Amino acid sequence: MTWENRFRLLGGVTAVIALVLGLAMVFNHRQNEITSHLALVAADTYTVGADYAGTVTRALVKEGDAVAKGEQLFTVQSLQLKEAMANGLEIDDTEAYKVDAKRGTLTYYAVISGTVDELHAQQGNSVPASSPLATITGGERYLEASFHVVPRDYARVQPGSPARITLPNDQVITGSVEKVTVSSDPDATAAAGPNTTVTTLRLKSSQLANLKPQPLSEPGTPVIAVVQLADTGPLAPLTDAMNDLLQQVGLR
Repeated sequence: MTWENRFRLLGGVTAVIALVLGLAMVFNHRQNEITSHLALVAADTYTVGADYAGTVTRALVKEGDAVAKGEQLFTVQSLQLKEAMANGLEIDDTEAYKVDAKRGTLTYYAVISGTVDELHAQQGNSVPASSPLATITGGERYLEASFHVVPRDYARVQPGSPARITLPNDQVITGSVEKVTVSSDPDATAAAGPNTTVTTLRLKSSQLANLKPQPLSEPGTPVIAVVQLADTGPLAPLTDAMNDLLQQVGLR
C-alpha cells in the first residue's frame, strides 16, 4: 500500500469517526430536550375588590389605562363601614387601600403595575361587599408551558434550565425555567398517557418585553417552548462543549 493510499484510508476513517460522533451528539442532544404540549404568554392578574358595600364616589381609571403600583384607583363610601368603625371596629391602612374613618370611605390603590383589562364599576355605581371593581394585568410577561414528561426525565427538569421559545411569526427567543409544578388534574394526566407526568413550567425571558409587533407579547399568545434537560449521560461534557461553540459562532 502506497503512502497516498494510507493517507486516504486514514482520512476516510477519520471522516467516518467524525460523522458517527456528530450523529451521536445530535441524538444525545435531542434526547435531552422536551417540547411543550401547550405554551402561552401569560401575566399576573390582580382583582381590585370592594371590602365593604357602598357607592363609588370616585373612579380614577378606565378600561385600557396603564397604572403604576401605588396609583389611586377608586374611592368607595360605605355606610356599613362607617357604622362598624363607630362601634369600635379598627381597620388599618394597607398597600391596597386607605381608610377615612370620618367620611366612611375606602380609597383603593394598585398593588401591581400593569393595565386595567376589565372595569367592573364606574363612578356612581353601588357595589356589594366582595364585588370586583377592576382587574389589572401585570406588565411583566412570562410563559406558562405544559409538558408531558416521563418519570425518569422529571428530575432532569430544573429551575434555571435554558429554554428556546418559537413565536407565531417564527421568531425565536431564549429564556429559562423559573418554576416547576406537577399538574393535579386527573383528566390532563390521563390524556397524557400511561407513565407520563403533566408538568407545568413557568419560563422567563427578558426578550418578551421588547417584542415587535406588540401583540406577540400579549397574554394568551400561543408559542412553542423547548426546554433543555439536565444532561447526565456520558456524552454530556462533549455535548456542552459543542453547544457552547455553536453559540459562540452564532449557529444556536
